[in-house]
Amino acid sequence: MSSDERIDRFLGQVCRHLYWPPYRARVRRELTDHILTHAAYLHEQRGEAWDEAVDRALSALGEPNELGRSLRHARFPVPYVLCILLTGLVWAAIAACVVYLMMMLIQ
Repeated sequence: MSSDERIDRFLGQVCRHLYWPPYRARVRRELTDHILTHAAYLHEQRGEAWDEAVDRALSALGEPNELGRSLRHARFPVPYVLCILLTGLVWAAIAACVVYLMMMLIQ
């Protein structure tokens, strides 16, 4: 398997845990840049073969599924999402009360 295919497979495993498409695209771009920069450093400065440099750059990032889950939780922490949902429900309840009171005044 070529180094490009290994990078694509790694990024695919990471990004399948990310549900928001713009965030997924940004993470994919940043990780690709990081992998290629690290591999280029290992290849040019340390004299490693390109395939070996790519393997080391990928292994430096860790296990892809764990990385993907960590990135998802960093972007959408559960308490934050619950807080937003509860705030929306409170505002919806306030709006419903205001509408009800307005209808009572009209009658």
